Amino acid sequence: MKLISTIVCTTATMGTSLLLPAVASATDVYCSSDQGIDITVIDGRAACRAASDTSGRARAAGYDGVGYAKATFGAIAFGIGAAGGVGASEGAGGIPIAIGIGRDALALTSISDPGGRGAGAPILAVSIALDGSRAGVESTDNAVVCLGSAALAWSSATGATCLATPFGRWQTAPAAIG
Repeated sequence: MKLISTIVCTTATMGTSLLLPAVASATDVYCSSDQGIDITVIDGRAACRAASDTSGRARAAGYDGVGYAKATFGAIAFGIGAAGGVGASEGAGGIPIAIGIGRDALALTSISDPGGRGAGAPILAVSIALDGSRAGVESTDNAVVCLGSAALAWSSATGATCLATPFGRWQTAPAAIG
């Protein structure tokens, strides 16, 4: 009789765990910075920081991850980290965007365009990393980096682009700036 009770209880427990909806444990935090504000929010496994000077705007979010954004010289910076990933962006002018999604994913975007590009559009740089991959844009040396199996990086300043997939890695050479 004990064997039958054990089987029935185990089956009932497993069935219940599969049929009932799971309780979401993700924590979401948001940080917004304008006019020289520096804000940091930490809640469990989620964190964000947004910092700006008086002319920059920074937005960061952590969805069970870490988001960081710093904006100076009129930059508009975005950093998003989700599901254990980190997205960190810094800009002195321009629009840096970094998105890290998945455990140990790291996306870093750092651009410098303090004087602006004259009458042209501001520099836009994007890095996206998924599931343990790395992506980065660094405008001071015109570099884009993609490592792992799911990463993308692009800079509008030079057109430099890289893409990492499970099938290989592709990269374009940056155009000459002049």
